[in-house]
Amino acid sequence: MAFFRKLIADTTGTSAVEYGIICGLMVTGILVGVQGLGAEVVESYNSTAEAVHNASAG
Repeated sequence: MAFFRKLIADTTGTSAVEYGIICGLMVTGILVGVQGLGAEVVESYNSTAEAVHNASAG
């Protein structure tokens, strides 16, 4: 029982855990942003390809 009390009272490594959580949230935000940007880039490429095709066909 004393082991668990000591374990709960121990605060070493707390900053590392907090930095890990912050880093994880940042990575999640970056991934969401990149996915949204990727969809817009694909749409832009498709639009450009269609415009070039239409210009060369007619």
